Amino acid sequence: MIRALRILVLFLLPLICSFVGLRWSGALRVREVRIHPTRYVAVEKLTGEILGANILRLDLEPLRQRLLADPRVLGVVIRVNIFCLRVEIEVRERSPLVAVVLQDGRKVWVDQEGVILEEAEEGWVRGVAAEEGRVSQEVVEAALAWMRLPLGIREKYPVLDVSQGEAVAPGTPALLFGAICQVPKKLGILKELWRAGLLDGYSVVDMRFGDLVILKKR
Repeated sequence: MIRALRILVLFLLPLICSFVGLRWSGALRVREVRIHPTRYVAVEKLTGEILGANILRLDLEPLRQRLLADPRVLGVVIRVNIFCLRVEIEVRERSPLVAVVLQDGRKVWVDQEGVILEEAEEGWVRGVAAEEGRVSQEVVEAALAWMRLPLGIREKYPVLDVSQGEAVAPGTPALLFGAICQVPKKLGILKELWRAGLLDGYSVVDMRFGDLVILKKR
């Protein structure tokens, strides 16, 4: 039994010494860093932190946590290939969905959950309140519904104003929808009024009260 243990120790000792030597030497340095295409993450910064480091002493958890701290990032997968001395980083990011205009005048793209992602050139919903880097889900749903309107209505009413806490489409006539969450449900009524030619000759179309529509003359 003791003889077998001695043989095992003599066998493992060179392996352990070799591993320790490689771990603290400059032989196994990262030669390549592959980062899958990203929109918001600074690729050069990630590459600079990893390239040339000893691949056996890499601690990539702080990097992963830092990436996940960005609200625009949904997930991170990091793979280390020791034999090729390569690190692969896959960052899954949020996708821009609709453009809105914030209360401070900034035009931004948001994703389906309302997370603010980047600047936009135009915005279809204006006066939007933002808190902690995101807008409400109701605003996103209203914006998506507004984008699906027939072209004729979109040309007549290019924006939806929610700056006063209720949804209003400025124009002739002005459209009053009430609570922002009511907008998607009221757009069916708006389409019928448009097809029937009832958007002409009035100053206000009030759709705030259930299924009741009030048409006010000029």
